[in-house]
Parts: sequence; C-alpha cells; structure tokens
Amino acid sequence: MKQIFSLAGWNWRMARRSYAILCGAFALEQLAVLLWQASRGAMLGMGLAACYEEGFQFQVFLLVFLLAGLLAGPAVNDRKRARCSYTWLTLPMPPAARLAAQVLTAAVLQLGVAALQLVLYMVYFFPVQAMDSARAMEKLGTAMPAQNLYEQVLLSDSMYWLLPRRPAQFALLVVTLLASALLLTCVRLHRGWRRGAAVVIGAVCGVCCLLLFQWELDFALFGAYDALVHNTLLAAVVLAALTVFSIWWALRAIRRAEPA
Repeated sequence: MKQIFSLAGWNWRMARRSYAILCGAFALEQLAVLLWQASRGAMLGMGLAACYEEGFQFQVFLLVFLLAGLLAGPAVNDRKRARCSYTWLTLPMPPAARLAAQVLTAAVLQLGVAALQLVLYMVYFFPVQAMDSARAMEKLGTAMPAQNLYEQVLLSDSMYWLLPRRPAQFALLVVTLLASALLLTCVRLHRGWRRGAAVVIGAVCGVCCLLLFQWELDFALFGAYDALVHNTLLAAVVLAALTVFSIWWALRAIRRAEPA
C-alpha cells in the first residue's frame, strides 16, 4: 500500500499545476455563464437552478470531470519521456500496484472536481441572487422575494445526480467514480488502435452508468417490474464485464511496457 500511495503522490505532484488551472478555469467559466444567464430578461426571477440548467453547466462539469481523470495519467506521460518511462516501468512494484496507483490518482482528482462543483453551486447562489434582485429593482421597481438555497438545490435536476438520497444511488456514485477513473487510466495506458478501443469501451460503460442512474430512480418512483429489472441486470452485467476486461487489458499493457 505504501508503494501505491507513493506512486499516486508522484502522479499528483506532476498533475497538480494542470489540475489547478483546470479547476480555476472551470470556476471562472461557470461564474461568467451564471451571471450572464441571470442578466437575461427572460431569466428574471428564475433563480440559480434555472440559470445553471440553461447555461448547460452540468454538461461542462461532466467534461471537466473527465479531463481531471485524464490529467492523472501515468508518470510516463511527462515531458522528460525517456527518463520517466524508464523510471515508471522499472519500479519495484507489481503491475497491479502500478495500475491501482494510477486509478487512485484519477479518482481523487475527479472527486475533487465533484466537490468543487457542489461548493461553486452554493457560493454562486449569492451573486446570482444579487443580480436577479438588482434587475428586478431596475425593471419592476421592487425587489424580488428572497430565494432559498435549499430550494434551488432541490429544483436543480443536475444536483440530483451529485447528492445521493438513497443507498443505491450512493453505491452507483461510488461505482461510477471508480469505473471512470479506471477507464480513463486505460485510455492513457494504451496507444494506437488500442487507445481508440479503450475510448469506445469507456463510452459504452458511461452509457451503462447513466442508464443505471435513471433506472435506479425508476425503481424508487415506480417499484420493480420485469422489464426494468431485466434492463438493469443487463446494463450491470455489461458494465462489470467491460470493467474486468479493462483491468486485464491494462495489466497486460503494463507487463508489455506499452503505456503511451
């Protein structure tokens, strides 16, 4: 375990500058988009949740979430390619430990982006509310009724997926985090046509995770019925099979010294 954490720390040190730039750009972009949405006449009185959805910020969050996982690529992807490649590939560690270190780094970076999104949503509630009130005073001559942050969280369809309400939903969030960290690591490990295949596998697994989230909600709302149970089991089997195959393929690439 000590070796795994040491390699994960090495990857973190290599990625921290790019990660800080990515998170900073994300925070500034989201603030600019939310304020622009709040300044639109059609959004008067709509609140933070509507501005967030109309600005497609959840889609931007998903993009940043994936990019954060890619930043946690192997140390072999450093600029000093030859020296780092030699060092990483000749560490006195089994391939499984090297893969675990890469996945751990990716998971931590992605979890940081998810936490950042939740913090930004709460922080940006106040400037959006202030702009909304200022525009109401300008257009209507009266201030808008004070909004409630808790209500804006509940009204946001996107925040539903980031704040688990049931044990099954929490389990799906953990599975999605770990699976995405693994599959993004595999994308960085392979090269050539193998990298393209890893991207396709990641896309299929991403669709499976989205379907499982939606069907978990259907279970909570409508209960279990045959078609829903069948579809859920099928998606879970596909996700599990592709994940196991990705682990085997990544370990094989490490053994063959193929990381790119």
